[in-house]
Amino acid sequence: MKFNVDIVIEKPIEEVFRFVAKGENGSLWNSAVKDVKKISEGPVNVGTKYRMMRELPSGRVEKTYQVVEYEENKNLSIKIISGPTPFLYRYSFKPAGYATELSLEAEVEKEGLVEVLGTKGRIAPEFVLARFVKRGVEENFARALIYHGLFRKTPFALPQLCV
Repeated sequence: MKFNVDIVIEKPIEEVFRFVAKGENGSLWNSAVKDVKKISEGPVNVGTKYRMMRELPSGRVEKTYQVVEYEENKNLSIKIISGPTPFLYRYSFKPAGYATELSLEAEVEKEGLVEVLGTKGRIAPEFVLARFVKRGVEENFARALIYHGLFRKTPFALPQLCV
């Protein structure tokens, strides 16, 4: 199951990339992430591993993810290597004047969502589950950007978040 999310952040590309690439920042922009710790040595690059605690509908879970692509200020991909809801997130960064266009292409395994969502996940069509997960990612991005005063525009509407 795949989905894409695009957003413009009013910060230079170097700053946005540095923020997203530092896994420990996950809890600052993802409401389900409670804690992230780097568990490998050295600077962030391909092979870097993190342990992440998430709060899911089924309860608190621990996951381990690994950086599988790292091209400074251009691309960053992470993949869950242990824990429920296996996913691959591919972030791409493009300059948009002084701002940065951040794009996320996500691949989530339906079986992992079924494990977390139970019966609802089992009977829901894949496109419904993709919409559900995408909406959560969009809301997380928008909340973080509004909180940090960086919200400019997104291709999706979040009326309950507009102030």
